[in-house]
Amino acid sequence: MVLVTVVVFLAAGRPVSAGRGNPNVPVNIRVVVNPSQGNPGDTIQVSGTGADPSSNVVVTLAPQADSAAGALATITVTSAASGDFSAMLTIPANTQDGIYAVRAEQFTANGNVSQFYWNSFVVGTGGTGGPLLPTAGDILPVPALTPLIPLLLVLGLMIQGVCAVIRLGQR
Repeated sequence: MVLVTVVVFLAAGRPVSAGRGNPNVPVNIRVVVNPSQGNPGDTIQVSGTGADPSSNVVVTLAPQADSAAGALATITVTSAASGDFSAMLTIPANTQDGIYAVRAEQFTANGNVSQFYWNSFVVGTGGTGGPLLPTAGDILPVPALTPLIPLLLVLGLMIQGVCAVIRLGQR
């Protein structure tokens, strides 16, 4: 039970994906979506910080987190000198229930993504789910967690073994 709790905590509470074109430059952009669940036709508030100052930020509702390809809704806003930005995004009326990504992206002069961040957004009941697991972006992608799963399993078994030895000693 302890192991399940640890795995769920690490997977669900951990950010998924953010990035910058140059891996040596930190990602500063962050996004908050309010509310985090809605229905087709609803408007959601997307607020962010850490964007490149006084620059365009493209905010999208996309079917997957790794790209804005196939975006269902898109709006471009200009960040303030502080890097803060805000946008109102409307969920299209024909959007199916599911889990989507609300992405904020900035681009270089030649059109490459310079930095991005995303939060998951549930439309309707979430339907059959989707490719998104946690709720937000961070520097390390989810696949980095994969090698830890065997270690967590061994750790869980060790904890259960110690608990069993303690119970035997109490008899």
